[in-house]
Amino acid sequence: MSENPFDTLTSPQKINEIIENVLLITLNPDHTNKQLFLMEQSETRLWTVELIELNLFERIMALSFERGDDNKIVIYLYNSFLRLKHENKKGKSDVCDVLSSLIFRNVAVSLKEPELFPEQNICEQFLEIYKDSEIEDPSYRDEFLSSVIKKALEDSDNDMKSNVKEIFFKCFDECMKSIRQSSMITFEKWIMPFLIAFSSDKNNPEMANIFLNYTTPPPGCDGIKYADSLLGQILCLSMTPKNNQGPYEFYDNLQNTNLTSLNNLSASLWNYLKVLHDSLHSLIKGFLVIGGDTKERMLIWLGNAITSNVKRGQIWNTHTSMVLGNFTTAPDSFMIGLAGVLLRLCLPLMKPQLKVLIVDPTFSAVKAEQAAEKQVHMKDIDKETCLIPFEDDEERITATKYNFVTELFFMTQKAIDLSFRVCIEKVIRMNREIQRMQNAYQDAAQGGSNSDIAENIMNALTKQTQQLLCLQNLILEPRNDELLVLFYEATAMWVNLLATKTSINPEDAAKGYAPLTVNEIHLPLVNESSKLLQYIPEMILENIVGYLQFSKIFETQARQNHEAKENFITMILIFMGNSKRAKNPHLRANLAEGLESLLPKESNGYTMDTQLFHQHPHRLQIVENLLNVFVSIEMTGQSVQFEQKFNYRRPMYVIMEFLWKIPEQRECFNALSLDAEIHIDDVEAPIFLRFINVLINDSIFLLDESLSNLQQIRELEEARDNGKWDSLPNNERQQNAQNLQMLGNLARFDNILGRDTINILKLLTSETKGIFCHASMVDRIAAMLNYFLLHLCGPKQKNFKVKNKENFDFDPANTVKQICHLYLNLRESESFCLAVTQDGRSYSPELFKYAEKTLIKIGGGDLITEIIEFSDKVQKIEQRQRENDEALVNPPDEFLDPILSILMKDPVILPSSKVTVDRSTISRHLLSDQSDPFNRSPLSMDQVIPDTELKKKIEYWIKERLQNYNETKN
Repeated sequence: MSENPFDTLTSPQKINEIIENVLLITLNPDHTNKQLFLMEQSETRLWTVELIELNLFERIMALSFERGDDNKIVIYLYNSFLRLKHENKKGKSDVCDVLSSLIFRNVAVSLKEPELFPEQNICEQFLEIYKDSEIEDPSYRDEFLSSVIKKALEDSDNDMKSNVKEIFFKCFDECMKSIRQSSMITFEKWIMPFLIAFSSDKNNPEMANIFLNYTTPPPGCDGIKYADSLLGQILCLSMTPKNNQGPYEFYDNLQNTNLTSLNNLSASLWNYLKVLHDSLHSLIKGFLVIGGDTKERMLIWLGNAITSNVKRGQIWNTHTSMVLGNFTTAPDSFMIGLAGVLLRLCLPLMKPQLKVLIVDPTFSAVKAEQAAEKQVHMKDIDKETCLIPFEDDEERITATKYNFVTELFFMTQKAIDLSFRVCIEKVIRMNREIQRMQNAYQDAAQGGSNSDIAENIMNALTKQTQQLLCLQNLILEPRNDELLVLFYEATAMWVNLLATKTSINPEDAAKGYAPLTVNEIHLPLVNESSKLLQYIPEMILENIVGYLQFSKIFETQARQNHEAKENFITMILIFMGNSKRAKNPHLRANLAEGLESLLPKESNGYTMDTQLFHQHPHRLQIVENLLNVFVSIEMTGQSVQFEQKFNYRRPMYVIMEFLWKIPEQRECFNALSLDAEIHIDDVEAPIFLRFINVLINDSIFLLDESLSNLQQIRELEEARDNGKWDSLPNNERQQNAQNLQMLGNLARFDNILGRDTINILKLLTSETKGIFCHASMVDRIAAMLNYFLLHLCGPKQKNFKVKNKENFDFDPANTVKQICHLYLNLRESESFCLAVTQDGRSYSPELFKYAEKTLIKIGGGDLITEIIEFSDKVQKIEQRQRENDEALVNPPDEFLDPILSILMKDPVILPSSKVTVDRSTISRHLLSDQSDPFNRSPLSMDQVIPDTELKKKIEYWIKERLQNYNETKN
């Protein structure tokens, strides 16, 4: 048998032709006219494997002594590889396999023993391959690189492997140098294909690990180190700076840029960002597809990159970093980039595949010591605050191990929490700051102040606007925005399904606790609370709500996805109104704000947004859930900061006003009102009763505070205008000015919310009258209306006459009209009219005369006639009641309510203190405080004991006194 492997070829000439075409070397002197390199003469002109190997190495060594561009060893061998690819297309042969092996072996030698070629820059030559933009098939260079590295690393000692690693580390250094000098637009196109090659061959994990070795920061480092790594620096390329200190590269020269140019710039930047994030997705996905240790290392990188930047999500950090910068955590650009890549990896979790159904919620309970065993790479996930807290002694259930989809889901949620949520909060704050600066600039420009002040404000405003546009458009990039909506929709579906699961079985650890299937949801849910809600971090709902709030201000793709919005509303209705499903009152109030963000914009007309509230399968649950969250932020145990509760209620008022215009929603209000009348004495006061109690409390507080602040503003303005400030020391004048501004802000806040509260009361009393006229409520609403009508129309109204009242949103004319509407809405009720007259604090026969004069002055129209008629009715009832009072003067002390000192009509005994009070008095007290007012023992209306004997005595005494009075009168 012949030793020449090429003997199977029929034509020796064909062998020569292939070798000459591929390696550009020849044994035939007659062929030198083809610009082939003539090898030294040998005894035979027939190629053997040994002869090719020897001559190829000689050719390579000769290259080291040649000059010009043709002396590069790696480039020569790479081009030989490309020529070999063309030969293979003509027909596969043994000689091609031999040539392929020899090419890779010789390139590997240059990597393992670079000292053999001291004049050759091996690193530069590998990069040159990727810098060639005219490559016929980009996959060829990836195949070449992978094959070469695999060959170089096999059967090599540690020194040789170290040489290979060092060369490619130099390549990565060149990439880093270029990236640091680049923007998203000037980023060199060859870098991403070169890096992606390292994760392109799933059969070559050692190649992938070279890249991961280079780009992985040391354990336990700060988050900024991940942004400073090679992978991190590419993630940092975007509209915002690559570091926390700037500079901002885009949207400059705003004063000379029109809207069309800005939109064109945004579209261009979005395209660059999309291409970059798509490429990064390919790179990172490649490492995950390789599997094994490489996948493990990539997941550790992702998990540590997220965990080391947790400080970004802390409230103090998001506020201070905008001013002082941040030196330990990654910038916005990095975190948005990382979230963008993770969202792309999450595509299978979204529709139509919906693999979110195999996400196991108990992942969030895995402790650090269990992480390796359960294949978890995120740290401190068990420290997240969940919807329902665990009791201190309660054991957390976990699955035996977790699939990749589950970890990817939670990684993405946390990355979004640290990126999009944080950036959205920054944008909203920057928006407010820009509005403040615009007002300051207008004041400076119009007030004739020093022109330098106005110029400085304008410069600061321009800088701030540039930063806002950069961050805003980073968030709004269309592909990331589209993926966010789809991911949030899948998340909402997942959370909703988990809320319907009644129990979990610890014995299911092996198969896990994922929902697995989509079931139809029926609201209200029968179960009080699913145990799985103890495993759902609050951030998951907060991410969605923050995005919805952002969508209200900026046009995101959430507006176009009707199915997603349906799932969002279902999620909001499940959690907003029930503290047993979401313990945190702040979160539930934010869910209400998320619902308000889904209302149709006024300019849209009858859009899909409007249809959403007319067609959603659970739309009739909105009103009750809304009232529940409205009341719950007031109640004991769920209290929020005093002023914050009013901010939370503002969007709720908007929702109520919108719903009131929809007949079936208005009927929901009416049904709850009727239910409250029927169950007014139940153990737990009906939600509508508690709701209107809070409304009245808020109205009294807000309008009272507003009038008090306006009175102080008037006094300060008068002192300033009369020159009384002029003689004061400078620091006192400044203090007075600050006080005036602070009072103005408070008055404006109170006036806006007071107006909204009164407006809701006006809407409700137009139809739901009975509950307002109930004995437990009627005195309070009558006293409130009397009090404010007297102050706004009576002799003291001049106390609130301030300059530029529109600056404080003070509109007394409108408030008077609203109050008059409230009187008229309830005028048919005898008990209400009586309550108006029995208010000894503010009522007098002149009260409605003051109102009449004010209405004439402000153009009250039909209200004037109706108020006069109402006044007449009230006076008649007052006269009748006066006669009754005269008849019932000086009742026995035992007949008097001990709290209000009024004659009791329905006395009840409090079980704990044994004190007797009127039913209406204790009913009103228990709306706000569920305890006995005399000894603080817990108390509910069902516990009070009717004092039937005393009631009979009172009724007999009243009857007898009235009879005697009438006989005497006649």
